[in-house]
Amino acid sequence: MIIDEIRNEEDSTRVQKAVQQPQQGQWTNWDTAIQRSLTWNDIWHMAPLRISFPIRSVYDLLPSNANLARWGKKDDPTSPLRQGRQTTEHVLSSCKVALSQRLDTWRHNRVLQELASVISTAEGEIHSSSTSSTVFTTEDGVKKWLGGSIAINTHRKGLLDGCDDWVISADLPEWERHPDVIRKKH
Repeated sequence: MIIDEIRNEEDSTRVQKAVQQPQQGQWTNWDTAIQRSLTWNDIWHMAPLRISFPIRSVYDLLPSNANLARWGKKDDPTSPLRQGRQTTEHVLSSCKVALSQRLDTWRHNRVLQELASVISTAEGEIHSSSTSSTVFTTEDGVKKWLGGSIAINTHRKGLLDGCDDWVISADLPEWERHPDVIRKKH
């Protein structure tokens, strides 16, 4: 009974001290936080950088302009898109200006654009000449064609080798062919 009273009093003192600390006391405001179930096994097998991001975001330790200004790394804590402070919460919960300018999909579109470009280039190389006829020149200069064609490359270079029915489509604003799923939605 007495031990429980002392424990409760110490816990109360710790919580009061934590509330006064802006970074370390963040856990006291987690009543409305989204629950994420991570077991120790999940954490143990995660790559260090994958677990680092959620931990730093929970404790508001990501390099937002507000944090960089607090740490003395930057002079201005405001967002480059609007006049308010650029906090971690503001960045991660999608700034209204960024959403209106479609900046939330910018990185996705750049990666998808690069992938589509590489695949379409590879598709063009494969369709351009996978087989060719062999030409022989005789002593008097007359060319004779061998019946049929002989494959130039007999080893596989990639996934697209040997396929002539690939259709490349991408969900990009400037791309001419959009996937059927996207076309049906819009």
